[in-house]
Amino acid sequence: MPGDRGGGVMLLTELQLTRPLGYLLKGLRLSPAVDVLDRGLTSYRKQLSRIVPDGAAPRRFP
Repeated sequence: MPGDRGGGVMLLTELQLTRPLGYLLKGLRLSPAVDVLDRGLTSYRKQLSRIVPDGAAPRRFP
């Protein structure tokens, strides 16, 4: 799924924590609004990356 054509909403529906929000946005056909928000946040990517600490990623057991 291309990122600018519903990829953001599809990602939200796949993650368990954000699934209800994803279905709501999908039902209201707000995928273009999510795409605009995503494009707007990309210009602040460097500043937003300071929030996430450096280090090892969480380990997932097989």
